[in-house]
Amino acid sequence: MAGLNDRLAALAIMSLAQLRQRWRETFGKPAPDLSAQLLALAIAYGLQERSGRGLSLRHASTLMKLERRFARTGDLAMDDAATLKSGAMLIRSWGGKTHQVLIRDDGYLYQDHRYRSLSEIARLITGTAWSGPRFFGLKGKRRG
Repeated sequence: MAGLNDRLAALAIMSLAQLRQRWRETFGKPAPDLSAQLLALAIAYGLQERSGRGLSLRHASTLMKLERRFARTGDLAMDDAATLKSGAMLIRSWGGKTHQVLIRDDGYLYQDHRYRSLSEIARLITGTAWSGPRFFGLKGKRRG
Protein backbone atom coordinates (compact mmCIF):
# COMPACT_ATOMS: atom_id res chain seq x y z
CA MET A 1 0.00 0.00 0.00
CA ALA A 2 1.27 3.46 -0.87
CA GLY A 3 2.62 5.69 1.87
CA LEU A 4 0.50 8.47 3.33
CA ASN A 5 2.33 11.21 1.41
CA ASP A 6 1.75 9.36 -1.88
CA ARG A 7 -1.95 8.91 -1.10
CA LEU A 8 -2.27 12.60 -0.23
CA ALA A 9 -0.53 13.69 -3.43
CA ALA A 10 -2.78 11.42 -5.50
CA LEU A 11 -5.87 13.22 -4.20
CA ALA A 12 -4.78 16.44 -5.93
CA ILE A 13 -5.10 14.89 -9.39
CA MET A 14 -8.21 12.73 -8.94
CA SER A 15 -11.45 13.39 -10.80
CA LEU A 16 -14.65 14.10 -8.89
CA ALA A 17 -15.83 10.51 -9.53
CA GLN A 18 -12.54 9.10 -8.20
CA LEU A 19 -12.77 11.33 -5.12
CA ARG A 20 -16.32 10.19 -4.44
CA GLN A 21 -15.13 6.56 -4.59
CA ARG A 22 -12.15 7.34 -2.32
CA TRP A 23 -14.58 9.03 0.12
CA ARG A 24 -16.67 5.84 0.25
CA GLU A 25 -13.52 3.76 0.85
CA THR A 26 -12.25 6.14 3.52
CA PHE A 27 -15.45 6.92 5.44
CA GLY A 28 -17.71 3.98 4.54
CA LYS A 29 -20.60 6.09 3.25
CA PRO A 30 -21.55 8.08 0.13
CA ALA A 31 -19.73 11.36 -0.42
CA PRO A 32 -21.58 14.60 0.35
CA ASP A 33 -22.39 16.96 -2.51
CA LEU A 34 -19.14 18.96 -2.40
CA SER A 35 -16.67 20.22 -4.97
CA ALA A 36 -13.70 18.06 -5.89
CA GLN A 37 -11.39 20.43 -3.98
CA LEU A 38 -13.38 20.20 -0.76
CA LEU A 39 -13.72 16.42 -1.03
CA ALA A 40 -9.96 16.09 -1.52
CA LEU A 41 -9.28 18.29 1.51
CA ALA A 42 -11.70 16.34 3.71
CA ILE A 43 -10.31 12.98 2.60
CA ALA A 44 -6.75 14.20 3.17
CA TYR A 45 -7.64 15.28 6.68
CA GLY A 46 -9.31 11.93 7.39
CA LEU A 47 -6.26 10.02 6.19
CA GLN A 48 -3.89 12.19 8.22
CA GLU A 49 -6.05 11.98 11.32
CA ARG A 50 -6.13 8.19 11.16
CA SER A 51 -2.35 8.09 10.86
CA GLY A 52 -1.96 10.23 13.99
CA ARG A 53 -1.18 13.38 12.01
CA GLY A 54 -4.47 15.16 12.67
CA LEU A 55 -4.98 18.80 13.55
CA SER A 56 -3.90 20.43 16.76
CA LEU A 57 -6.63 21.92 18.95
CA ARG A 58 -5.60 25.40 17.76
CA HIS A 59 -6.00 24.46 14.11
CA ALA A 60 -9.28 22.63 14.74
CA SER A 61 -10.55 25.81 16.42
CA THR A 62 -9.48 27.86 13.38
CA LEU A 63 -11.41 25.50 11.11
CA MET A 64 -14.52 25.80 13.26
CA LYS A 65 -14.29 29.59 13.04
CA LEU A 66 -13.95 29.35 9.26
CA GLU A 67 -16.96 27.04 9.12
CA ARG A 68 -19.07 29.52 11.11
CA ARG A 69 -17.86 32.42 8.91
CA PHE A 70 -18.69 30.45 5.75
CA ALA A 71 -22.18 29.64 7.05
CA ARG A 72 -22.71 33.33 7.83
CA THR A 73 -21.05 35.04 4.84
CA GLY A 74 -20.10 32.42 2.23
CA ASP A 75 -16.45 33.55 2.59
CA LEU A 76 -13.61 31.12 3.38
CA ALA A 77 -10.70 33.58 3.32
CA MET A 78 -8.07 32.85 5.93
CA ASP A 79 -7.12 35.49 8.45
CA ASP A 80 -3.74 37.09 7.85
CA ALA A 81 -2.72 35.73 11.24
CA ALA A 82 -3.07 32.13 10.08
CA THR A 83 0.36 30.53 10.05
CA LEU A 84 1.78 27.20 9.01
CA LYS A 85 3.94 25.10 11.28
CA SER A 86 7.21 23.56 10.29
CA GLY A 87 6.54 20.12 8.82
CA ALA A 88 3.30 21.10 7.06
CA MET A 89 3.07 20.17 3.38
CA LEU A 90 1.51 22.37 0.70
CA ILE A 91 0.29 20.56 -2.40
CA ARG A 92 -0.70 22.33 -5.64
CA SER A 93 -1.48 20.98 -9.09
CA TRP A 94 -0.21 23.14 -11.95
CA GLY A 95 0.56 22.39 -15.56
CA GLY A 96 -0.41 18.75 -15.22
CA LYS A 97 2.02 18.17 -12.34
CA THR A 98 1.59 17.97 -8.60
CA HIS A 99 3.96 20.25 -6.70
CA GLN A 100 4.75 19.67 -3.03
CA VAL A 101 6.36 22.23 -0.72
CA LEU A 102 7.50 21.36 2.79
CA ILE A 103 7.29 24.17 5.37
CA ARG A 104 10.48 24.42 7.40
CA ASP A 105 11.64 26.70 10.21
CA ASP A 106 14.24 28.18 7.87
CA GLY A 107 12.03 28.57 4.77
CA TYR A 108 10.46 26.21 2.25
CA LEU A 109 11.73 23.00 0.65
CA TYR A 110 10.74 22.39 -2.97
CA GLN A 111 12.40 19.75 -5.17
CA ASP A 112 15.27 19.34 -2.67
CA HIS A 113 16.12 23.07 -2.72
CA ARG A 114 15.48 25.58 0.06
CA TYR A 115 13.68 28.83 -0.76
CA ARG A 116 13.08 31.89 1.38
CA SER A 117 9.55 32.57 0.14
CA LEU A 118 6.57 30.83 -1.41
CA SER A 119 6.53 33.52 -4.10
CA GLU A 120 9.94 32.34 -5.33
CA ILE A 121 8.53 28.85 -5.71
CA ALA A 122 5.32 30.04 -7.38
CA ARG A 123 7.39 32.00 -9.93
CA LEU A 124 9.56 28.94 -10.58
CA ILE A 125 6.49 26.74 -11.15
CA THR A 126 4.46 29.16 -13.29
CA GLY A 127 7.10 31.31 -14.96
CA THR A 128 5.16 34.42 -13.94
CA ALA A 129 4.99 36.70 -10.92
CA TRP A 130 2.54 35.20 -8.44
CA SER A 131 1.89 35.84 -4.79
CA GLY A 132 3.13 32.59 -3.27
CA PRO A 133 0.54 32.49 -0.47
CA ARG A 134 -2.21 33.15 -3.00
CA PHE A 135 -0.86 30.56 -5.47
CA PHE A 136 -0.87 27.91 -2.74
CA GLY A 137 -4.37 28.89 -1.55
CA LEU A 138 -3.33 30.48 1.73
CA LYS A 139 -4.84 33.88 0.88
CA GLY A 140 -7.91 34.74 -1.15
CA LYS A 141 -8.49 37.61 -3.52
CA ARG A 142 -8.76 41.01 -1.89
CA ARG A 143 -12.17 42.58 -2.18
CA GLY A 144 -12.49 46.25 -3.00
